[in-house]
Amino acid sequence: MNCTILGPRPFLSGTACYLMLLSATQVFGADSYIKPKITVSEEYTDNVFDDLTNKSDFITRVQPGLLLKYSAPLWDWNLDYAYDYRYYAKGSRAHDSTQNINGTGLVKIIDEKLFLELSDVYSRVSLDVARNTTNESLFAQQTDQNVGSVSPYLVLHPSGQLTLKTGYRYTNTWYKDPQAIPNQVNAGFFNSSYEFSPKFFMTGDYTFSREIPRRGLTFNRQEAYLGPRYEYADKSFVFAKGGVIATDFDGGSHQVDPTWNAGLTHTFDPVTANLSTGATYTADPLGTSTLQTSYSASLTKILQRGSLTLQGSYVKLSTESTGVVSGNNQDNNTYSGSLGGTYELLMDLTGNLGLTYQKYHDLNVDGTTDRYFVDCGLNYNFGRDLTAGLSYKYSDYSSAVIAQDNRRVNRVILEAKKVF
Repeated sequence: MNCTILGPRPFLSGTACYLMLLSATQVFGADSYIKPKITVSEEYTDNVFDDLTNKSDFITRVQPGLLLKYSAPLWDWNLDYAYDYRYYAKGSRAHDSTQNINGTGLVKIIDEKLFLELSDVYSRVSLDVARNTTNESLFAQQTDQNVGSVSPYLVLHPSGQLTLKTGYRYTNTWYKDPQAIPNQVNAGFFNSSYEFSPKFFMTGDYTFSREIPRRGLTFNRQEAYLGPRYEYADKSFVFAKGGVIATDFDGGSHQVDPTWNAGLTHTFDPVTANLSTGATYTADPLGTSTLQTSYSASLTKILQRGSLTLQGSYVKLSTESTGVVSGNNQDNNTYSGSLGGTYELLMDLTGNLGLTYQKYHDLNVDGTTDRYFVDCGLNYNFGRDLTAGLSYKYSDYSSAVIAQDNRRVNRVILEAKKVF
């Protein structure tokens, strides 16, 4: 698969498949639909570039698209597509457009045994994996990303308690910005699950992958996990998986890292508590892969007409030990806390409010940055898939060491959505 063609083509091929399969709907008794949609919005921002210039602009966005679903005994297709055009009244950008694609397909080659899974996701993402800049600007420090994958796999049930899954997965990640590093991954995987009882499972996973970045060192990676999952009460469970990740670079270096994924969900109506922790490699547009270690906790309370969530987390990112040749080592610690909720103020009128505090510690320059973020809005449902919303977003960055991290952004957005 050529990464240079990953863009609008998944949308075109998805539509063609739908039109060809639509005629078979009555034969197979399939549940299918195709629904056009459109979103129109007007935004005012007082810092369109998310920097120290504080240039303001008015941005008009038009997002036509479609929703597609096709289900049949032998295959399932789903597509959510939108073309996103932006017009900047003060000329901050002469032209800015992107796409949002979320497409999946599952072909059942041999029922309940042999499958072919396909997916394609196109979106605009932050270049800096340590910070999500999409809340501050529509384009600054961001790039278009397309992730396409193809995976044939086999599912076996040697016994009533044992399930085995093995297969191959090809993933192609493309970035529009030349700073970012496209890559291809060829992986073979093996997953197993053993059911000791309806509430107690043991799982084991192994993956061998060959990763080929456009720039930097090509490497082989092996990942192995083992651990249990136990549901000890209604809607309450605990799980843990631990193992190792071994990376061998073509340049001769070798790295072994511990990896884990564990969590606890406890429900005591109307409150749900979640604890989670993990350590694994995550995609990094500027550095092929970054080791991410995270710890988080949250409390969610369901109200009669809404919900309230309190959350805290710690995330550590590091590329220093991976051996990847990159001009942007990500060595950061991030501490964050947030409080957010939604509430139905009147029938069909919903309000939301989110308050977030984050502290970034950039270990490369030994500097810290404080970020305060407010996200609030109103949303009204007119019925027949027509909604309108008004939102306000405020970001405040401050740092005593990193000069460019002293800035503020105010955004006001009026938006209307319709699904036909």
